[in-house]
Amino acid sequence: MEDIEQIRERRDNIEAISPIVTSMRTISAGSWRQALQRREASTRFSDYMQWALAGAMGRLSADQLKKLGIPDRPVPPRRPLLLVVSSQRGLCGAYNDLVVRGADELITGHLVQSEDVLVASLGSRGTSLLRQLGRRVDIDWPLPASRVASMELVAAIARELYDVLEDGTADAVYVLYSPYRAGALAPVISERWLPIDTSLLPPASQDPSAVIIEGDAVSLVRQALHEWATARLYRMIIDAAASEQAARYRAMDTASGNLARLIEELTLQYHSARQHAITMEMLDLAAGAEGSRSGVERSEL
Repeated sequence: MEDIEQIRERRDNIEAISPIVTSMRTISAGSWRQALQRREASTRFSDYMQWALAGAMGRLSADQLKKLGIPDRPVPPRRPLLLVVSSQRGLCGAYNDLVVRGADELITGHLVQSEDVLVASLGSRGTSLLRQLGRRVDIDWPLPASRVASMELVAAIARELYDVLEDGTADAVYVLYSPYRAGALAPVISERWLPIDTSLLPPASQDPSAVIIEGDAVSLVRQALHEWATARLYRMIIDAAASEQAARYRAMDTASGNLARLIEELTLQYHSARQHAITMEMLDLAAGAEGSRSGVERSEL
């Protein structure tokens, strides 16, 4: 009977955990949908800003373009800052391990090509894992624990990264993240965010009259470039958030299925153990009754 009690206790414990896992799966599904919606919205905004910039750039003269400080071609950085985007919480399968190990390889590649590399981390899990690998994390920011990153948070991070470039601490910023891919985790990529050069900008529009500029064209384009860069950073961070939430949903869905299967197996074991115990009790009773009858027959003889 002790085995029966152990099986029942284990099944009861798992049944108590199952609703929690199911709730986490539901929450992650909602966060996943929210991340995809914001990803789509940020992509539309970025595309619109590209269209506006293409028209505005076609209205500027060569001297005005020089005032913006945009180089004609990418300049190899000597002190790049690499921003690793991970998650704030765990329970998302192999997502953080994939991000950190992929980022570690990319950091090594940048170290070969540069004098020094600064590492920034967005998400506490990535910060912890990077330090476990022996990487120095120069700047770190936490992410919201219960929702995807907001535009306000990304704008604040963008301002800090701009300051790092302006004071000469770094000369380029790359974002290392796992882009969203339906059905599976995507390998980590390195995407240059700053500085902006002509290779990152959209080609000048053939019909610049579609964009009307009032006031100082250089100041307006400079502000538009800043907004576009912030939108690009938000798109990359929200793309990583969609990848994280999809991984968390898959992990919780798998865990929920495993718990349901385990509860079913333990229920079968419990019923089988009960039937076995009842059978043994009946055999003991039958053996006792047979022994009593044999004793009575011998006494009569």
